[in-house]
Amino acid sequence: FGSSNLPGPLAPVSPHFAQLPAAMAQMQWSKPVIADLRRERRGATFDIWDLTTAIYGGEEELARVERQTRLVMSEPRFQTDDLWWMSRKDRYIRACERGELFVKIVREHNIPFEERYPLELLLGEDLFVLLHDIMFAPTLLNLADDEQQSWWLQKALNYEILGTYAQTELTHGSNVRGIKTTATFDPNLFEDGGWMIHTPSLEAVKWWPGGLAKSCNCCILMARVIIKGQDFGPHPFFFQVRDWETHESLPGIELRDIGQKLGYNGMDNGAMRISHVKIPRRNMLMRFVVVDKDGTYKKVGDDKMLFGTMTYTRLKISSMSGFNLAKACTTATRYSAVRRQFQMQRVVLGSDIEKADVDDSTVSAQEQLNNLVKPSKRAEAQVLDYSSQQFIIFPQLALAYAMHFAGQAVHKKYDVSIQEFRGGKFDALTEMHVATSTLKAVSTVLMADGMEQCRKCMGGHGFLNSAGVGPQYLSALPQATYEGDFVVLSIQVGQQLLNAVSARMLKQKKSNPKTPLLQYIYEFDPMAERKPPKMEDLDGLLQDPRFLISSLKLRANFLHYSAAQAFQEEVVRQGKPGPATLDAVKIELMRMTYAHAYVLYAGFFWERIQQLETEFPKVVPALRQLFELFCLTVMDQSYDRGGGLGEFIAAGALPPGAYGAIMKREKQLLKEIRPNAIPLTDGWNIPDFLLNSCLGRYDGRVYESLYEQTKYEPLNDSDISEGYYKHLQYLLHPERKKPEGGSTSKL
Repeated sequence: FGSSNLPGPLAPVSPHFAQLPAAMAQMQWSKPVIADLRRERRGATFDIWDLTTAIYGGEEELARVERQTRLVMSEPRFQTDDLWWMSRKDRYIRACERGELFVKIVREHNIPFEERYPLELLLGEDLFVLLHDIMFAPTLLNLADDEQQSWWLQKALNYEILGTYAQTELTHGSNVRGIKTTATFDPNLFEDGGWMIHTPSLEAVKWWPGGLAKSCNCCILMARVIIKGQDFGPHPFFFQVRDWETHESLPGIELRDIGQKLGYNGMDNGAMRISHVKIPRRNMLMRFVVVDKDGTYKKVGDDKMLFGTMTYTRLKISSMSGFNLAKACTTATRYSAVRRQFQMQRVVLGSDIEKADVDDSTVSAQEQLNNLVKPSKRAEAQVLDYSSQQFIIFPQLALAYAMHFAGQAVHKKYDVSIQEFRGGKFDALTEMHVATSTLKAVSTVLMADGMEQCRKCMGGHGFLNSAGVGPQYLSALPQATYEGDFVVLSIQVGQQLLNAVSARMLKQKKSNPKTPLLQYIYEFDPMAERKPPKMEDLDGLLQDPRFLISSLKLRANFLHYSAAQAFQEEVVRQGKPGPATLDAVKIELMRMTYAHAYVLYAGFFWERIQQLETEFPKVVPALRQLFELFCLTVMDQSYDRGGGLGEFIAAGALPPGAYGAIMKREKQLLKEIRPNAIPLTDGWNIPDFLLNSCLGRYDGRVYESLYEQTKYEPLNDSDISEGYYKHLQYLLHPERKKPEGGSTSKL
């Protein structure tokens, strides 16, 4: 993303901070790089710019990213360090300013809608424009018919109208089919019929749509279609909520902000109550469902596309996960390379103590401790040199790459599939649903867990807002919940995995051309005898990518087929399949989803490495080390969720004694990755203003940055705070406190 310190043909311009008014004084990011980081970068075994090109999908895509980065970095008002101390109200106003600047850039430089994704990431935090781009406009593009698109689509793409997606209600989020907002057809409304939109109860109030509270003047509204008393379920409507000119909420529509959140506070998440609002018949999006003037309801194509926006949104969210985790890894890695703590200690073991003739009966406890751990004569060590720190950070960096490459690969598949959907061919619908749901469910959870790991490993300074990772973590955290949380999506994914197992076992199918990403399930024979590899062969196998991927598949199939067996046993016990039988295996479905995700991550990661063999061969060894570490982490302790060594042993993928061999290889990989740790994070090319971190800045000037940022903290505006005059002085000097009412007591 064009750090001004990195090499490359499109080095971004530096912001002209001197032009800022005093009230907008900002952090200074570009300064000479400290010696430790210069040395780290000189040690790279590859060209960092080659890695950057590989990460962003080639020179053409990287050039587009760099152009947009230059545009953003030339506008100081995009800088986000003011978020460290800003109030909620001011933060929303700044979000509006960033939204205005974003649209200004799009208009002035004619950036096509499909090329705005880098610019969206560069905003630095989520705001209403993202909901407009990721949910509102794509819904019009995919679900509105040609005539409807002529009314609204171009206005949406040009931001002449601002929209969001209003589906979730107070009592229904994941269960879309349970929403209560109604759209009742009335043939007597308008010239050719219309809809009466109504919120029938408090429980039906729309709740959470981003941008709905104050920013957007229209939305895609999901409401239950009622025609002549018959309920056809939820359908999407184009629904205006504010006056186009004055921005006042329309009659019958009550809009509120739902209040402050843990994070994500640049977004004005809204609540909406609708009281008998009339809209034209053709405001229902009608590419796949048509309601005639007389109220006749008919489907066109596959009505599953009514929820196609969710597929796209889940894809975009999961595509961000690797990048978000990479930001945290970049900050943690750079800070760990700059931070020095303790001399690298040499431990005196029991045999050494005996040689020193230590008499436990006469030596104090403190002396025994001094004997046990003796400092070396070396200078304090970089924290990144400690294997314990590497064991926290490097697996997360490997995961960031795995999630990023998986997101890119699935996005390419989606681009092909959506063209087929628009042409009426829906063969890939199940494949896209399973792939995007899997990645969204798992990537967002692992991203959040990984960002928090990175924050914690930076010690006390990592708890500061100015460390960057904490606020970014809290802003990214809701991604694990909105548009389908892990549990709900894992049930959907797990059911499709069970369907594949059923097709393989009951129908003897050897493949399903509509779901190629599930092919490994069809290739598995649960009846075949499987023997784990021999211990003497394990050291070599753990360095073989084919063995690592096959082990992940074997573990996944073990879980899939075991769950299918458990499900069948429950059906027999209860007498028939149903919600209760499915609930009996929901824990298994969750484990299956994690296992399937790890198969996808490893497969796409390795596929990308193979592509780079010819493009950038010097980058491959370092990426291969990360690939191996990712797979071994899944086999060992896993990524906080989903699996671990026990499942691989139970599946017959590894022998019972594999722990030692895995740990040995992991330690080797940590040592091999260490010299390239900074270059592997620099490769993401994330500019300082987007990292927004005193600890992760490119130049490594951590401590002066921490001190500098205190100048902008409002509490430091004066030496003596208002709190002293109002309260503290009376705590310290109670005699100064006048009695209430100003009169002096006579007692």
